[in-house]
Amino acid sequence: MAEGAKSDLQAVAEHAKPLEVVAIAPPPPDQRRRRDARPPRAGERATRYTLPSHLSSSSPIGYRTRLPFSLDEARALMPLLSLARPTAFVPGAAVREGELFEECSLGILSARQSTNYRGHRDVLFGPRDSQRIASLLERLSHRDAAVLGGASHTHVILTRPYRTPFTMLLTLVGHSPWTSVLGVAGRAVSKRLRHTDDIPTIGYLPHLHLGILADGMERAALVASSGRRRAQVHLAPFASPERRAANGALMAQLGDLCGVTPLERSQGVRVAMVAQVGEVTPSEQLALAPALWRRLGANLMALRSERIQPGVNQDAKAPPAYAQRQAMDLPEALTVQAGRAAYNAFWHWTGVDRERAKELLLLDRIDVLTPNGKHRLRQLRHDLNAITDRVKHSLPVWADLPTGGAFSRAVELGRKAFGLAGQRIYLVGLSRGEVEARGLAWEQAIVATGAAAARSALYAELMGCVELPPDCDLLAGVCLMAGPVNQADIGKQFYGYPDLLAQAYPQRDPTTLLVWTLKAKTIADPIGNEEQLLNPARKGPLVDLRPGPHHVVRVARDGRIQRLRQREDRVSNERAFADQGNFVTSPDGEEIPGNRGTPWPEAWRSELVW
Repeated sequence: MAEGAKSDLQAVAEHAKPLEVVAIAPPPPDQRRRRDARPPRAGERATRYTLPSHLSSSSPIGYRTRLPFSLDEARALMPLLSLARPTAFVPGAAVREGELFEECSLGILSARQSTNYRGHRDVLFGPRDSQRIASLLERLSHRDAAVLGGASHTHVILTRPYRTPFTMLLTLVGHSPWTSVLGVAGRAVSKRLRHTDDIPTIGYLPHLHLGILADGMERAALVASSGRRRAQVHLAPFASPERRAANGALMAQLGDLCGVTPLERSQGVRVAMVAQVGEVTPSEQLALAPALWRRLGANLMALRSERIQPGVNQDAKAPPAYAQRQAMDLPEALTVQAGRAAYNAFWHWTGVDRERAKELLLLDRIDVLTPNGKHRLRQLRHDLNAITDRVKHSLPVWADLPTGGAFSRAVELGRKAFGLAGQRIYLVGLSRGEVEARGLAWEQAIVATGAAAARSALYAELMGCVELPPDCDLLAGVCLMAGPVNQADIGKQFYGYPDLLAQAYPQRDPTTLLVWTLKAKTIADPIGNEEQLLNPARKGPLVDLRPGPHHVVRVARDGRIQRLRQREDRVSNERAFADQGNFVTSPDGEEIPGNRGTPWPEAWRSELVW
């Protein structure tokens, strides 16, 4: 390993436990399956298991496949999951447009967000504006990281309250039949003017998303620059109402720099995170082979939530490959390392020591390979379905009937999102009283929980690519889910159900925040799961389409704030790291038309942004 990587490993060892590679054994050859997706044959109806007819999207992701890592390559990647913060920026090469596009692709354009919610925006500033932003950061109270000079560019992340069709539906939930008209109207006004939430866990979602994004942005800067640049992420000054009030004037100046309008402020738009990016000294760089950086970037574009466990929760119409169970298990050592990744992340984003992190981060594991685990999972599914039934049956008729039952249909469609399947299922949460007793801001702890869940999930997903045989799509997949938590919270707030973690922590007043399911399998989920995020004609009723760079990223340049990758009427449909060629095809190599996208003109990609 190169000297830079050794130095970084030493820095990691002082502050966090380094992670080890744990390979997953594939099943016997006769049990291996791949996604046999192909275009519909003549007269055949397209389904979520067939290749789409085309893709026209500005998202940098597309329909992708995972690429294999060798054991040595995987070991070289482990420092990316235990990074120490950078200590200084040094003069380096100016940022080219193509690098910035790939950095955003690995960050805000692909970081896991529940239902692909477009609630975050990224405004980018060059070196001169970065100096001004650094001076504002220096004056903020409750800083969690050193403000570094000499940044090549700075990301300012804006957020807003979580509002989707699902939260509109929630406005109708939990009212008395006799006062529902007044209750719905009162709650709708409160949501609009005071940005209140129907249930607490909906209000927590943007903070979970910020943690996921923050953890991803640290890696994004490294991967996009092939190890030369690092990100210094500032979260804590914005992580509670009290801190936002104390920093209000400085936050307003940051918002003005980003072009936030008075109307947007009234809608709850605010600064939530600032990430300084710059080149670092060789001792803080991570030296990997250029080809490995590219393959890692392409794989990060390919990782997505895997809901199906073959032979357990497949559709009735699924092809036979999805109906056959596989003799696979996940080594206990892998789950130990995934837990280590979670505690490293929670420590990193809160500053509490690892032992304190283990106390505060509440984890409950449901192992379906044990008899008690099966019983618990059945009970959990039963309760979630019962809550769904109560929501459906108690919807105000005066609202549902005029829409032709649209709201009750949406409730029924959402039931699928609350399904749980996997060899191991983890409930993740916190106790607010314990968090605040340790001097931590509640929102900051939620942010750290999102980062912890995402980092541990990423570790497991990367292990699913280690020594990946050519006749397998993957060896392990993860599904990070907020849906079951939100549904359980409806039961908790309105129908007297206990918190999902109450059984495991009866004396600690827990609040469940996320569920993630870990699956050992070789076949990737249906094309349709991704198609509802990419194809407007097949969009799911409770999701947003995957954004392109011009949708959520702005660049401050030459005195103006411009959309990234939009020139007059032309917008990008380039796929990030497309040179790695990991695009879904049929078994005989037939492409999805448009899936590979179109490269942004090289003259534009190679331009210096500032």
